[in-house]
Amino acid sequence: MQYKNVYVVYFSPAGGAKLYARTAAKIFSENFKETDITDFDRRVNKLSFDKDDLVIISAPAYFGRLVNIENGLLNNLSGNGARAMLLIAYGNRSYEDSLLELKKMAEERGFKPFAAAALLATPGYLPKVSKCRPNENDLALLSDFAEKSKAKLEDETAMAKDLSVKGNYPFRPYEKAPYHPEGDEKCNKCRMCFQICPMGAIDAESPKATDASKCISCMTCVQSCPRHSRGLHSIKAKIMLKMLERTLDNPSSRPEFFL
Repeated sequence: MQYKNVYVVYFSPAGGAKLYARTAAKIFSENFKETDITDFDRRVNKLSFDKDDLVIISAPAYFGRLVNIENGLLNNLSGNGARAMLLIAYGNRSYEDSLLELKKMAEERGFKPFAAAALLATPGYLPKVSKCRPNENDLALLSDFAEKSKAKLEDETAMAKDLSVKGNYPFRPYEKAPYHPEGDEKCNKCRMCFQICPMGAIDAESPKATDASKCISCMTCVQSCPRHSRGLHSIKAKIMLKMLERTLDNPSSRPEFFL
């Protein structure tokens, strides 16, 4: 199969999914185009592809599922037969059903997945877990996989087969972290957190607070706060995070690839 254009579409609050998507895209073309659907407003824009396009779709796993967005993460994308490489970034716990969920969601939007990978990335709420992931080895492994995926596009027999990935259906129930970041007395209402929150969980007039029903605990607001006001301030949350760090800190974990 020949492809005319290469596109990258990613939801990436912590940056790992974006880096992986860009790394893979460079193997197919140095002139790829990208759309960041992390942005709350940009996600509502309709985006349509052609059957001769190749699209790399990348997103993080949250408790073994994709982020729970009304109508689905890819709701405003139309694949129209475009080939798709699917990437999941997860924080050393388990990606569980998220890759299969992304595959089903992409197929429902008209994409034809032909390659997929589950990759390690440092989660925003546990910076000590999966330390410095993606690292050089992670990116090298993905680049090698992208080369194999590129070769697969020329193999009609291989392309005719349905891509098989790990996961169970029906999917596991959605879970949410029992904690969410808030601002403290250092907050001067600069509204940086309001502007950057991918879920619209922060009100412009009351930026110290967080709407727990919308928050996914990605910690983008914590990382971007210029006054270091936002964070998990409760003792209970800090104890829970320490426990998770000890449980999940396994630097030997390796990515998984599917062709």
